[in-house]
Amino acid sequence: MSEKVCIICNLNCSRREMDMAKLGVYLQLNGYNLVRDEMIADYIVVTSCGFINETTKMALEQIERVKKYSAKIIVTGCVPDTDIEKLKSIFSGIVIRNTELEKFDDIFGKFHKLKDIPDVHDMAWGSKYFCVEVSRGCPENCSYCATRWAVGKLHSKPVEKCVSEIKLFNESNADKVVINGDNVGAYGLDIGESFGSLIQELPLVENGYSALIDSLHPKWLLKYYDSILDAAQKNTLGMIVSAIQSGSERIIKLMRRKADMNQLKKAFLELKKVSPQLILGTEVIIGFPTETDTELEESIKFVLDTKIDWGHLFIFSPKDGTEAAAMEEQVDENIKIKRINHFIEQLKANDYLVHKEEKSQAVIFCRKEVCMKSREADNVFWKHCFDTICPNEQGQEELLEIYRNTGDISNTIR
Repeated sequence: MSEKVCIICNLNCSRREMDMAKLGVYLQLNGYNLVRDEMIADYIVVTSCGFINETTKMALEQIERVKKYSAKIIVTGCVPDTDIEKLKSIFSGIVIRNTELEKFDDIFGKFHKLKDIPDVHDMAWGSKYFCVEVSRGCPENCSYCATRWAVGKLHSKPVEKCVSEIKLFNESNADKVVINGDNVGAYGLDIGESFGSLIQELPLVENGYSALIDSLHPKWLLKYYDSILDAAQKNTLGMIVSAIQSGSERIIKLMRRKADMNQLKKAFLELKKVSPQLILGTEVIIGFPTETDTELEESIKFVLDTKIDWGHLFIFSPKDGTEAAAMEEQVDENIKIKRINHFIEQLKANDYLVHKEEKSQAVIFCRKEVCMKSREADNVFWKHCFDTICPNEQGQEELLEIYRNTGDISNTIR
């Protein structure tokens, strides 16, 4: 009888979700059965997120929860690198880091090796999204980030490989292609190529469909702006997610995120002007060390002035070992909460819909106009995100539970 494997996947991270989708295919090709029920599994693979301390806590709680079963437990994802000591304090079993996924072969590689399995392009967001991972790893050195330790050095696919995968989109039933990577704008630095050259090679998407660019650092958006603007003018781009993290030049420098905020504001506004249907998404960190009330207002002003379509707010989470965690003048937790609540009030006053996750204090927001349009469209990703902030009668609680990702539900990767 075939052994059974349950994969518990963190749905907040599309990159690790793609890893587990590929692992699911690999396991089946090697004769294993994927199951949802942890109680009957012979192996449980837990994908962990160490993005902020709250996601680490949830991952550790999840690991503690499944330890009661007889299955062999394997922990993968980012926590083995972002919070290894915390992990060791509760778990002494098998750990496989993001940068050493080939070690799954030592356990499951009966007939096929993981490196020989093609990337899986469909996402849990829904079959309407076709995701192409163009690179792995991150060359940045942001002062607050521990995730970079977990994703490792930059490794880019050749341009021709990326283009061939993107072209497969036209043979799928998907509506949109997602260009993805741990730091997508750094694409090609290791192979003598560039994100700009990749964008120029991006096949014109047929029938009005468009590409979504995920995790585009503002400095790369500015560096390759001409190519991005050209793609936007041709209506090739449907969405760009570029995390500003702060509207304050001083805070940006402390974060070691090199970007001219005035230039970035002009770029956002011009992109929206030449391509009104383009969706701009971002992330903002609230309460970074030494941040003042005035600098918080700069972040709010940037979002409102550029009419960012949707985004996330995160309370600063000091990750052990990072430069930011050791900085003096850490902002008091109560002040962080006060500031994020103030940000929410300003968003609501300017026609944004907002959902706040009480446990982590993370916030997702969306311009009401964009949210309403997404409701009218047959668009799985937007429904996934926006039903959490704009309740309706169809699956609100289920979608909200997925977004919160409490760790109480196991997901079998398709």
